[in-house]
Amino acid sequence: MNAALRLTVGRAAAGDRAAVAGLLWLLDKDGGPQLREAVWRALLTVPMPDPALWSAVQGDCLAALTGDELLAAAEREDGHPVAVPARLRVLDGPAGDLEALCLRAPGRPGLAAWCAAHAIGKVPAPVAALLLIVSGQVEQYHATDPDGGALRAALERPGLRDRGAVLAAMAAAGVEPVLVVGGGPAADSGRAGLIWSLPVAQAAEAVHGLGGWRPDGSAEARLFARLAGADAGRLDRATWELIRLGPPVVLVPAPDGRDRVVDLCELPERPLGELGPVELGVLERYLTASRPPAAVRDLLELLRDCLRVRYGDEIELGGFTA
Repeated sequence: MNAALRLTVGRAAAGDRAAVAGLLWLLDKDGGPQLREAVWRALLTVPMPDPALWSAVQGDCLAALTGDELLAAAEREDGHPVAVPARLRVLDGPAGDLEALCLRAPGRPGLAAWCAAHAIGKVPAPVAALLLIVSGQVEQYHATDPDGGALRAALERPGLRDRGAVLAAMAAAGVEPVLVVGGGPAADSGRAGLIWSLPVAQAAEAVHGLGGWRPDGSAEARLFARLAGADAGRLDRATWELIRLGPPVVLVPAPDGRDRVVDLCELPERPLGELGPVELGVLERYLTASRPPAAVRDLLELLRDCLRVRYGDEIELGGFTA
C-alpha cells in the first residue's frame, strides 16, 4: 500500500469525511485484503469510528482477531463497536479465553456487568464469585460463597489484573479481608500469599482476624508477627496524617534511563505485593533523613519492615526532589 493511501486511511480513521468517502468507494470497487486490514486496524485506534466505514470492514476485523487481540477488543469500554461482537466471540470460544476476559473485569464496570450477565454459568466457581463481587451482586455473592473460599481462589488466579479493584469491591460489599484471607479450617494454603494482595492496614486487620495462626515459612511468619503488632485503625489515621504532611515525591533513576516516580503518600494504600525494592529504598532514605510524626513514622516503618521480609537487602536508592 502506497504512502498516499496510508495517509488517507489515517485521515479516515480521524474522521475526515472526504477520506472516508474515498475509502468507501475503494472498498466497494476493489478493496483487497491488505487495504481492508489497514482500514480496520486504523479504526481500532479510535473510540468511535465512522459507522459506514466500520460496517464495511468489521467482518474482516472480527474474523482476524484472535488470542490477545481478541481479548483486548472485548475488554474495551470506550464505546467502540468492536467490543460487543468481540465479547460474543469470546463467549462462544474456548473456556480459557472466557475466563481470561472475566479476570480483566475488575475495575471495568461495563465489562463486569456484561460478564456477570453472560458468563457466570460458564466459568469456574472462583471466577463466578469474583464477577458477583465486582458487579455489585452482594446478596448473591454471600449466598454462593459464605466462607470466602471461592473469592480467595479467584484472588490467586495469575490472570487477575487488578486486585485493587477487587479489594475496593469487597469493601463496598462489606466483605472483610479476613473472610477471604482466612477462610475455613482447611484454608491454610494461600493465606500468607494473599496478605500481599492487601494494603498494609487491611493486611494487619486480616492477620488479627486469623488469631494465632501463622504460616510455616520463617519469612512469612516474621511478616505476620510484625503485622499482628499493628493497629489497623491507627494505620488508617496515620495514612491521612501522611497525606496532610505531604512528603516530597521521589524520582528514582531506572536502568532504561527513565525516572520512576514514587509518592510516599500512595504506598499505604497500595497492595503490599505491588511494592518492590525501589519503594523499599525510598522508605529507607526517607526514614533516615526525616523526622515525621510518631504515627507516620510507625506506619512507614511497618511498610519498610514488611518489604524487608520479602526483599532483604535488595534495595534501590533514589534521590529526592520537591
